[in-house]
Amino acid sequence: MKQRVPRRTWYSAAAAEQRRPRVLIEDDHPALEISDFTAFREAGFDVAFCTGPRGTPGSCPLLRGADCEVVAGADVVLHGLGPESGVAAGIRWWHPEVPVVVKADPAAAPAGCASIPACCSVGGQVAAVRRTLQDAARDDAREDGPRENGRRED
Repeated sequence: MKQRVPRRTWYSAAAAEQRRPRVLIEDDHPALEISDFTAFREAGFDVAFCTGPRGTPGSCPLLRGADCEVVAGADVVLHGLGPESGVAAGIRWWHPEVPVVVKADPAAAPAGCASIPACCSVGGQVAAVRRTLQDAARDDAREDGPRENGRRED
């Protein structure tokens, strides 16, 4: 498992409102190991990258039953390892507050994950990640919405 994380921005103590959104891109495609993820950076994201376990499940903390500090620092995950890897399900279990966009058929996506086609363009991936973050923020606002007599108004 290989990871690239922008330590200065990823682990800063700045509140979410005072920093760029953080996207973790998980994919085992060799070309992505050297990508600078320009489209995501230009769209305003800080980007971390992880290849996933690559056939050695013990190298992934989520598959060992432990938390992953890179996932813990993410605002959203773009998951291209395939649902069968078990990583997306592990993220949803450890961090249900972190939205996950899976590059897979919607029927194959783990519960609680958004999905996009595996062949989606980079621009489409950026748009899906942004939309998923916006949807999550809207859902959070509804959950924290106005309450009358201790009950939320719908």
